[in-house]
Amino acid sequence: MTAMHEMTVEFLRTRKQFGVPIGNFQVLQHKAVDMLVAIEQARSIMFYGTMMSADPDADARGKAMSAVKAQIGNSGRIVGQIGTQLHGGIGMTMEYKVGHYFKRVTMIDTMFGDADYHLAALARMGGIVGRA
Repeated sequence: MTAMHEMTVEFLRTRKQFGVPIGNFQVLQHKAVDMLVAIEQARSIMFYGTMMSADPDADARGKAMSAVKAQIGNSGRIVGQIGTQLHGGIGMTMEYKVGHYFKRVTMIDTMFGDADYHLAALARMGGIVGRA
């Protein structure tokens, strides 16, 4: 996801439209920030999942892993979709890395249950309850 964001920001800095870099357009800056927020959410929950992987309570561990899988799947989808969209037609070509990375995060999302599956599992388990 970070690689897609970095490539997209660099593309926004270098691609020119109407004589100016397209990164000067505020709406595209907002999209790049949306990508960054999704990446940071995935990174934060990954740390949470790492911490919870050693929890002796199997139910708490299962809830945490479902939350991690759901958030990383959603973040990957957001970053991939925005990155591909901001690159325009070139983002969908087989040779371009952003499209390749998007396919890769989509495949990661589907492994061991996608984000929707884990959100439903988390709802069945009663969600995450904070610990003191």
